[in-house]
Amino acid sequence: MISRLRGVVLDIQGAEVTLDVNGVGYEMYCSRACLQDCEYGSEREFIVFTDVREDSIRLYGFVDTLEKRVFLLLKGVKGLAAKSAADLISQIDKRDLLRAIGSGDLRMLQALKGIGKKTAERIVVELKDKVGGLAGEVRPLHAQVEVGHSSPQQDALAALESLGFSRIEAERALDSVVANSADKVIDAGELVKEALRYV
Repeated sequence: MISRLRGVVLDIQGAEVTLDVNGVGYEMYCSRACLQDCEYGSEREFIVFTDVREDSIRLYGFVDTLEKRVFLLLKGVKGLAAKSAADLISQIDKRDLLRAIGSGDLRMLQALKGIGKKTAERIVVELKDKVGGLAGEVRPLHAQVEVGHSSPQQDALAALESLGFSRIEAERALDSVVANSADKVIDAGELVKEALRYV
């Protein structure tokens, strides 16, 4: 499977980019964020997902690994194909999308093109519990090394920062969660999910 490509941009047609990698042209369907800095003749590196089907092989390009992981989460939702998941990623910032899913914001999800009430509900039901786990997977390396000596709140803070939220935003959100937790012990993943309601 192809997971990363570096080469020269040969062509851009809408969301389709053709990348020359050592004389071989790879066509990718790219996210909006991925297309922002694309210019003809520029050298670029893409994070890639290879979608293999019975009748085709298609490449999807992303700006970073977090964007790809969010795409893979969406792709796993019943009724959402790879193309639909890629279109969603292009309509909304990945952090805002994670926030909407984690906080169960159906209104924000339904505002996206191609997402009706039932699909929005399905996305929340199937992915809400996975959002905290995704945040934990993308913690900075230093946070992973120190995890044995840190509290769930510190782990959650590092996870939220790795998702792109500022330290101030993350700290305020976590303070709100802790203040409303009635002294219950909450693990880092649960803290992240709850904090997404406040950022």
